[in-house]
Amino acid sequence: MAELRKRFPDANLFGIGGDRMQAAGLELIEHSRRMSFMGFAEVVRHLPFIFNVRRRVLDQIRKRNPELVILIDYPGFHLSLLRKLSRLPGVEKRKVLYYIAPQVWAWRPGRAKTLAKLTDHIAVIFPFEVEVFARYNARATFVGHPLLDEIAPAVPRGQFLKGLGLEPDDRVVGLFPGSRKQEIRRHLPVLLETVKLLRRFQPELKFILAEAPGVPTRLYDKLMRGSAGIVRAFGVSHAILAHANASIVKSGSATVEAAYFGNPFVVFYKTSPLSYAIGRRMVNVPFIAMPNLLTGERAVPELIQSEVTCENLVGALVPLLTVPQEIEACRARLRKVRESLGHGGAAKRVVDICEQLLTGENKNAD
Repeated sequence: MAELRKRFPDANLFGIGGDRMQAAGLELIEHSRRMSFMGFAEVVRHLPFIFNVRRRVLDQIRKRNPELVILIDYPGFHLSLLRKLSRLPGVEKRKVLYYIAPQVWAWRPGRAKTLAKLTDHIAVIFPFEVEVFARYNARATFVGHPLLDEIAPAVPRGQFLKGLGLEPDDRVVGLFPGSRKQEIRRHLPVLLETVKLLRRFQPELKFILAEAPGVPTRLYDKLMRGSAGIVRAFGVSHAILAHANASIVKSGSATVEAAYFGNPFVVFYKTSPLSYAIGRRMVNVPFIAMPNLLTGERAVPELIQSEVTCENLVGALVPLLTVPQEIEACRARLRKVRESLGHGGAAKRVVDICEQLLTGENKNAD
């Protein structure tokens, strides 16, 4: 949004977004927090609301007739929107850019054909995705990972820990249960049990829980009642990942952030039994964690569904805290992940593509 405003200061920008996009000048049709659903069962329950949002978005596109539509991530909604969009008047003149493409290499490869047919350009954040989409004659550009522009230099470890009431030489474990309420309800209890078990073996360990934006404090209060000695921190997840000795991280974009900082971590994920049963039949990749997919090996341990027990989490984490060879080997694998993310400037490269689509001039976005 900020880069678009620099390049096109008079543009009329409207769509779906959050507080930060609204502050940057987006006229909201719907707030993204109301569309934060995870899992097949959860999506099905909210279909009437989702269809209503899609209808309102299409109505606004029909009325305003934008020159460019930018679809960002969220493939379940956006691919459905894209098909409807292709049947609206003015499709010949309207350009479509898809930014952060669906993971067609993991499941539902037919989506690549849809994107090739209905978009003008795809901006991808992992280098291997260019070749994947090229197989379907789609024009794709690797723009780098936006994470690289979001991470600020971390404050010194001692200063950070002191600000949380800890000591500079404390051995710290970061806890990342997720960013959505339903994830936290499902994941936080098992993390709290894991903390209890870890303390039996290593009572000197300290724990920092990363609280997510948009999640009510009272949810953490309720779930953590009776769990003393865990530091709760809001808005400092990157600093936790930078300075923790090791972390336990819910599968998702946070695993790429964790890999960037290079400290060992364990990936885990649980969803509803129905969502897991459906997903297991549809997904065709050897790993769920992006660092493992990027390296083609088990760069970090990962535990899924029934494997997510406090005993298994402790068994995976302890070597990353206590065995020097395991720690260094994990850090070496994570350095490979960081190298694969490209360089900063993803937003600028995406807007270069936008300008090219709008003007027909090639800004050498590739």
